[in-house]
Amino acid sequence: MSQKSEIAHYTWADKIAGELLQRGKKHVAHGMWTPSGYFHIGNARGELLVPAMVARAVKDAGGSARTHFLADDFDDMDKVPAGIDVDAEKYKEFLGKPLREIPSPMKGYDSWASFFTDQALGGIERLGEKPKFYSVYDEYRKGTYDKAIKIVLDNAGKVRDLWEIITETHKPENWLPVMVVCESCGRSATTKAVSWSGKNLAYVCSEPREYAKPCNHSGEIIPHKGNVKLPWRVHWPATWFVFGTTFESGGKDHFTKGGSVDTGRAFMKEVFNVEQPLLIGTEFIQLGGEKISGSRGNVITPEHWLEVADAELLRFMMISYQPGTAIDFDMHGGKLFLLEQRYHEAEQVYYGEKSLGEKRDAQLRREYMLSQVKKAPKGMPVQLDYSLLATVVQMYPHKNIGKIIELLRSLKALKKENLAKDDENRISAKINHARAWVSRYAPDDMKLKLNEAAPAMDLTEQETDAVFTLSNELLKEWDEAGLQSRIYEIARENDVEPKRFFQILYRMLLSRDHGPRLGHFIVIVGKEKIRAILDTLKK
Repeated sequence: MSQKSEIAHYTWADKIAGELLQRGKKHVAHGMWTPSGYFHIGNARGELLVPAMVARAVKDAGGSARTHFLADDFDDMDKVPAGIDVDAEKYKEFLGKPLREIPSPMKGYDSWASFFTDQALGGIERLGEKPKFYSVYDEYRKGTYDKAIKIVLDNAGKVRDLWEIITETHKPENWLPVMVVCESCGRSATTKAVSWSGKNLAYVCSEPREYAKPCNHSGEIIPHKGNVKLPWRVHWPATWFVFGTTFESGGKDHFTKGGSVDTGRAFMKEVFNVEQPLLIGTEFIQLGGEKISGSRGNVITPEHWLEVADAELLRFMMISYQPGTAIDFDMHGGKLFLLEQRYHEAEQVYYGEKSLGEKRDAQLRREYMLSQVKKAPKGMPVQLDYSLLATVVQMYPHKNIGKIIELLRSLKALKKENLAKDDENRISAKINHARAWVSRYAPDDMKLKLNEAAPAMDLTEQETDAVFTLSNELLKEWDEAGLQSRIYEIARENDVEPKRFFQILYRMLLSRDHGPRLGHFIVIVGKEKIRAILDTLKK
């Protein structure tokens, strides 16, 4: 079996690329996002990284592929999303108008859409992608959609019939599937197109919405250059038609029976008369079981992610899960640490330092390759345990990078003897990530502050003897695992329940009932420093 066919079997991106290449050699992979709020890692999955990885896989398999990223800034604002620090009352007068025409929430930007789009594009580039960017507002204004709009109007009856059959809803016989931008109030959601002559389109601004009132203006226009827009179910396939899209991923909600994917496919075939793109649904990323949503304000932006982890780690998470699999993530718990452990394993396999079997090795090597922002380093990079660093930076907050490197060597957590400049930069980045994570996300049970002396405690004679025994044992050389086992033994030798003994030690060291793995913690902090605290029990 050839390498190409093996790879195609092992990653979803390569499998999709194989399906696309059966259709032809040249492809356009699309992502489209509405800039009503912050671009977050949930958006990045479906609108950026899934299409980008498919495009890369197409290229790796010998085809050609372009990636596009569209900001749907012609969409109306219907509310101010949660989590954005503005006075929502001041924006009420603008509701119902395009996001591109809403004042920016921050000074220095032309509009609401411009601010959030600028934030998104900066994060997208830092995640390792540079898709060709399009503003939907600008494309409508330039006339890019004019041909599609005329096709839709000329086939309004067919659009209506398909819409009714697929969605099982009723549309009036004279309904026209377009939204005119009112010449008086500038809104489109409040207008109704009433007649189409083949050249002129008559409309009235008479449709009340929960968030916007009509102005009752009526008029007649020649639809062109952004004075008309298409409703979502028609706009999406019109975009595929206009840009020659051959692949796009979208949220799973679009793929429900009678949803916008079903209508879009029908309109492509029956109205625009072109082949529909290959479409796949992406599941949501959840935070603690709740969907990430810009409208709810519970977002992790690319900038938030890059404060605490590399872009490669996010990319690895996306490629290692099937797009249709939900990802339940939590920046506050151990899931970030576990993700990095999985990435490290893939890295070890890629560089031949570990093997999990031929099939799994091939899969992990390919996932590692698709995770890289740039070409993979020639040699195995330095790997450091995230949870270890999270402890180290708390115990030694003021040590510089050089001192922390010395500490990591003494803990045998850094085994590479001669560090190249890239290694040092990687270690520095990891330390800064750990510091940012502790500051921003660490839960209370992972925030550590070492006592200078043991607090007053009411201990039995056996419990006191156990503490003194441990203090004496710390004069010996121990590794983490050996010390952890010895603490259990000391408890039993002194007729103290191990759980109780650990609780005593945590209270003495951290003024809490639980904490990090104790053998690990003592080795990091230093036996002398721990002995000094334990020995205050004697005074």
